[in-house]
Amino acid sequence: MEDFFFGDFYNYFLLGMTILAVAVFIVLQFITPAYGMTFNNRWGISIRSNWGWFLMEIPVFLMMFFLYDYTLLRRGPLTVDNFPWVPMVIFVLFELHYLQRACVFPAKMRGTSKMPLSIIFMGFFFNLTNAYMQGGALFFVHPEQYSDISWLWSPQFIIGTVIFFTGMVINMHSDIIIRRLRKDRYDNNYYIPRGFLFERVNSSNYFGEIVEWAGFAILSWSVAGLVFLLWTCANMIPRAKAVYAQYEQFFGDEFRQLKRYKIFPFIY
Repeated sequence: MEDFFFGDFYNYFLLGMTILAVAVFIVLQFITPAYGMTFNNRWGISIRSNWGWFLMEIPVFLMMFFLYDYTLLRRGPLTVDNFPWVPMVIFVLFELHYLQRACVFPAKMRGTSKMPLSIIFMGFFFNLTNAYMQGGALFFVHPEQYSDISWLWSPQFIIGTVIFFTGMVINMHSDIIIRRLRKDRYDNNYYIPRGFLFERVNSSNYFGEIVEWAGFAILSWSVAGLVFLLWTCANMIPRAKAVYAQYEQFFGDEFRQLKRYKIFPFIY
């Protein structure tokens, strides 16, 4: 398996994913994926959104576990001295997000919204490639970089971790505000979220996720983390634009008079 992560293939893969992220960002200026507020039946067969989120997000969670376990097994007998403490901590931070996104978030969803299988498949495929990128960097490509436990109190790790958890709190709290707008699990209506960062930013949840993965890119200090941040922006920024347009369509002047930014405070 090591040959799959070393050498030119892995580097070219990261380059290809970088180019593809830019292409996706451009395409999403003209095409709006049909889920959530922008759902329609033109994207094919659909299933309940909670199952869709689970099927999309669980692959990266499981694949990272596999790569982590494989790393431990190939090290042979483990001691305090040769245990991969730094990769383990970064791995746990990464998995925290996907545990919440794959299991907790779908379980608490309200409403009976649907998600096309085509969207689920694209998310499923990307998450597998992201596990390859992040797991490859963490467990195979940069073992020397993460071999010294002092990494855990380096400036980039501390700053990145603070930013990571700040973004996670923003993302999760924004999701809670949106979810509580619906009266029960059968309520499919949309409401204008208020309070917290929503007073200034319409897609506070997406803003939080971008901040979260910016923190991860810093704390892991890897090209793979940076590529993932680029993909997050490529998806979230056009998505925030589409959601903003939907709020304008649904609520008209009531929404426009709030004068919110789409995703970045005081910027966009």
